[in-house]
Amino acid sequence: MVKRIEKIFSDVTGLKNLNFTEKTRINKGFNVSSLTMIQLVCAIEDEFDVEIPNSVVKKIKTVGDIVKFLEDNID
Repeated sequence: MVKRIEKIFSDVTGLKNLNFTEKTRINKGFNVSSLTMIQLVCAIEDEFDVEIPNSVVKKIKTVGDIVKFLEDNID
């Protein structure tokens, strides 16, 4: 799942060779703007066929936060 999230992040931002782990912080070192974060969330929602509430988006700090939400909310 981490690799799928990494690919989405790469596709949205244009950054390559990210080597994500669950501990990778989204805002550290990637200069993720609020618009980019919205694009990332929309792409993740499309990829995993899930809706991520704004209350959850505000709490996302790491790739692991995304993985945990997805594991808890997809079949």
